[in-house]
Amino acid sequence: MKGFALGLSLSVAFVLGCLAAPFLVPRLSAQHPTNVRWEYYCEHFSRLGSLNEFLQARGQHGWELATDYPGGRTCMKRPLR
Repeated sequence: MKGFALGLSLSVAFVLGCLAAPFLVPRLSAQHPTNVRWEYYCEHFSRLGSLNEFLQARGQHGWELATDYPGGRTCMKRPLR
């Protein structure tokens, strides 16, 4: 009987959470519209120190890290101006 009550209460909590989520969680599309066009820049690094300097310098100009490939290749993106 305790197992049934626990399962029922968890099921009710799950359903209520699913119903409330659209009202409690902001939509991500409001932050990044789907029609944004991006420009990309990639560079290869052999030392971690130079990578940190590069990321900080590019970040000050609106670039964000898009991906980091094995072997030291780093790509950044920013909205097309």
